[in-house]
Amino acid sequence: MLRYFLRRLLIAMPTLLIVSLAVFGISKCAPGDPVEALFPEELRSEPGREAEQYQRAARQLGLDKPVFYLTLAPAPFPDTFWKVYPPVRRERLSKLVFQTGNWPDVSLYDSSLSAFSHTALSLGDTSETRRSLAQELSVLATASRLEEIEASTRKISSLLDALPVREKLMPDLTILQSCVQRMQQNKQPLKIYLPALYWNGTDNQYHTWITGYMTGNWGLTRRMKPVWEEVRPALLATATLSGIAMLLAFLIAIPLGVEMARFRNSRFDRWSKQLLFFLHSMPVFWLGGLLVIFFTGNIFGKPLVDNPYLDVTDQWLAGTETFISWFARKLPRFILPVTVLTLHALALIAMQMRGGMLETLRQDYIRTARSKGLNDDDIYWKHAFRNALFPIITLVGALLPALLTGSLVVETLFNFPGLGLKTQTAFLNHDLGTLSAILMAVAILTITGNLIADMMYALADPRVRFSSSA
Repeated sequence: MLRYFLRRLLIAMPTLLIVSLAVFGISKCAPGDPVEALFPEELRSEPGREAEQYQRAARQLGLDKPVFYLTLAPAPFPDTFWKVYPPVRRERLSKLVFQTGNWPDVSLYDSSLSAFSHTALSLGDTSETRRSLAQELSVLATASRLEEIEASTRKISSLLDALPVREKLMPDLTILQSCVQRMQQNKQPLKIYLPALYWNGTDNQYHTWITGYMTGNWGLTRRMKPVWEEVRPALLATATLSGIAMLLAFLIAIPLGVEMARFRNSRFDRWSKQLLFFLHSMPVFWLGGLLVIFFTGNIFGKPLVDNPYLDVTDQWLAGTETFISWFARKLPRFILPVTVLTLHALALIAMQMRGGMLETLRQDYIRTARSKGLNDDDIYWKHAFRNALFPIITLVGALLPALLTGSLVVETLFNFPGLGLKTQTAFLNHDLGTLSAILMAVAILTITGNLIADMMYALADPRVRFSSSA
């Protein structure tokens, strides 16, 4: 059994690794810059020092490192290209490298442009020509084509002729023009097609993210709070809600499915199937709304449930009370959400149990048991039941992730502060840290659910662990 478990665990680990790479990659490909989104004021507080400001802000988010262990790039790009800040500057220089195939000259041009701009903008001249020079410098700072850069430098040179401070700016301008000329003359276009592989070591963003996740450090939210502190109340609330609902559904559905198979084609079986099909086909929001009207209306003279809804103020706060005491206080408001989830899952589980029992009852060993004169209870519950559990075990593995992801429809209907609403809020707010953590949690639970299902298969039928495909 242990060997079987270890084999299944080894199969699951590469899957989890691939999922983590996919989640991390999606977060990096998402539109927008998290540094600019979280530090808008800091990045604009000191004009002219954008690179330093961006690097300082990125360091707080752990984004001042290479993305992965390896970097595959065209040969002209240096192994430290990720250190170019901010990203708009990195993108502009990247386009110039692709045009020239010469990083040293592009880097020298970028340095000379920064020096010339700093000198020009520090002059106290407020004339119209000086304003035109500042405007042209902003154009040059965003230019990413060599033709645009050459045209802009020529225009700047002509503007300097009308300025009294021309002599102070000419040395820096001469260096700038020289760098532009070198980029044009020293092109190495074929070098772009040569690949280069750089090793960045373990001090990279992915390694920091995945090791932090494994040790409980899930990163920061958009509001600069730890993700775990933000997600924990919603996660426990959803796990409690879904866990109670799934437990009730299995406790009711399994005996019901066995009895339906036992009295196949009887009136009880037919009416039960119709009721189960009705419950499963009804939309969750319709079923929940119907229960709200039924339990909160005056059908019985007074409402059976005073208030089925929770709100933000009802969310559990870890520093004020224990989760158990919070759950005990809010228990009446769990009744309707639990009922909706239980009724929706009940039909699927019961019908799967019925189908598994009917399939098992056709086996030869069941006919042998009948011929030996065993009573029905022993045949159904001791012989057939265990082998009929395979479809239910599959459902257990599939439904485990739902314990934490929750039902967005049910949580929205009852305004329940669970993980479904938390995920929706994070998506609408572009909170990549929270979304990545939740996606990884769901992936881990999905893989864990499949692993648990494999173990339950082996416990239900020992032949599984010894089969050639196990």
